[in-house]
Amino acid sequence: MNQVNFKEANAFARTAGNYPRSRRGVTLLELLVVLVIVTATALIVVPTLTLSIDTPSQAKVSPDEIVTQQTMTVVREALMGADGLLDNMAHKPEVMPRQVAELLEAEPPEHVKKDAPELSTYDPLIGIGWRGPYLMPTGRNKSGLPTVVDGWGNELQIQVDFDDDGAVDLEESRYARVVSPGPNGKLETPSDKSNMKPGVNLNRELTMEECGDDVVMFLRVPDFRQ
Repeated sequence: MNQVNFKEANAFARTAGNYPRSRRGVTLLELLVVLVIVTATALIVVPTLTLSIDTPSQAKVSPDEIVTQQTMTVVREALMGADGLLDNMAHKPEVMPRQVAELLEAEPPEHVKKDAPELSTYDPLIGIGWRGPYLMPTGRNKSGLPTVVDGWGNELQIQVDFDDDGAVDLEESRYARVVSPGPNGKLETPSDKSNMKPGVNLNRELTMEECGDDVVMFLRVPDFRQ
């Protein structure tokens, strides 16, 4: 009797060992792997589905403002970055663009041809001269011409000729800024630079009460005479 049972037990063990894997239970290790994958997926997907994010100050930043700040950063890099406009134009403040659309052109704008004709053509040997386009268009202005727009579809503005005399001096260029008209599409940033000088963080992005809902980015061009 015991001998028969021993043989039956051996047969059952061999059968269990060959039991299809698809019919077995899930192991603890497999459960842990699934949990890790699900958690990682949630961490990636959830932020992309969030309509707004919390800044350290607990202020809500909309996706449109995030796009605006990112675009303005690209404009700043085109002006002040390595091989940007100022780098190519020998740090001459008079060649600061009056309009963001000027950075889209392969040919230099008229004020460059007039104020710095020696820089109208790029010289690859010394790396000096107009080397446009410095930006690619992201939209169109109200006239239907290609330009760079903010997250709300408004054309970005470059404020540099603060006294509107048609020329840019070194002092004006040091307080140049890129401005988005904001959600309402109205440019409300004052042109008086004395009220808009950058603070300690020279490249900060901000929305100021006296500017309505405009988004302002200071460029703060260094004084190359120092």
